[in-house]
Amino acid sequence: MGFKYYTMVRSILDQLAFGGIHTDTRDNSVADATRDASHFSKSIDRRGFLGLMAAGAVLTPLFLSGCGSNGGASATSAGTGTADSSDSSAGGALSGQKLTFVGDDAFAPYRYIDETGGSQKVVGLDIAVADEMAKRLGFSYEFEAQKFAATLASVQGNDKDFTMAMSSNEEREKTYDFTRGYYQPLVGVLTQGDKVTSVDGLKGKSIACTTGTVQNKFVTSVLPNADVHTYDDGNQCLQEVLAGRIDAYVCDGAEGVSMQKANDKLTLGLLDRSETSDYVGVYRVMAVKGASFISAFDECIGQMLEDGTIDKFIGKYVGKDFEWGGDTSAAGSSTVGDAADSSAQ
Repeated sequence: MGFKYYTMVRSILDQLAFGGIHTDTRDNSVADATRDASHFSKSIDRRGFLGLMAAGAVLTPLFLSGCGSNGGASATSAGTGTADSSDSSAGGALSGQKLTFVGDDAFAPYRYIDETGGSQKVVGLDIAVADEMAKRLGFSYEFEAQKFAATLASVQGNDKDFTMAMSSNEEREKTYDFTRGYYQPLVGVLTQGDKVTSVDGLKGKSIACTTGTVQNKFVTSVLPNADVHTYDDGNQCLQEVLAGRIDAYVCDGAEGVSMQKANDKLTLGLLDRSETSDYVGVYRVMAVKGASFISAFDECIGQMLEDGTIDKFIGKYVGKDFEWGGDTSAAGSSTVGDAADSSAQ
């Protein structure tokens, strides 16, 4: 029994070390104002060995207690809609099933706590997409707030758990199944000068990035000779730009929107997806490999991309500049079964 849990923990840590989970984009998203800037103080490729040790400290007691703990976080019920066959050709495919959506609730604009009216409710893009899937497919779910490391453990240890806003890669696909993408982050550029909307606009500038994020990897790939400075979190990058020591902060676009709104000295430019899509992965729904519901989730997401429902949610929670706009080719395919062979990453 102990070896089993050790193996599962080791698997999770290996993925953290080599997968750069959703994470790459999550770590420097809007969350700087509402969450721990990344889920660890440093990840192995972007936050160092201490973050990996912290993950182990969280995961070990979680497995010893049967992978059911949410670290003391409160659970919020949601997604109790029932299927209507008129909503979708996939309607009712999961009728009566009860699932659990695990993930942190301080990851705006994807998941965050709304206290309007004196009550607390988890809202955001991911919740809106999950609620719509529940309505169309007929399942219900409960949202359980968890830290990132605990989320990975929960999903691996329970075939009724899922999480969202995760990027796929070869290493993670050994353990987890993924739907096609439902959201593609944009790359933002924060400056105190002219708006930068292309890679060419970054040439000759000093650039700040959060260490190890996809934005960091993007900049060093497309501008290998650029003057790039890396920092532990987005707030440090922001302060360097505000102090005039750095010309531009290359960040998650949604994070950039939040920072620009809070600092009127800043100018935000968004790079076109044609320049970034090879480096910035899409956000997907993730469950343990073999989970029975992922194929139905994937079909439903495909329908919502096609009928514009997801763009409506993106416009509401993230911004119209982040909508797919009719071209969803970058969403790729599910990694379930043979679909993984043809997935467009």
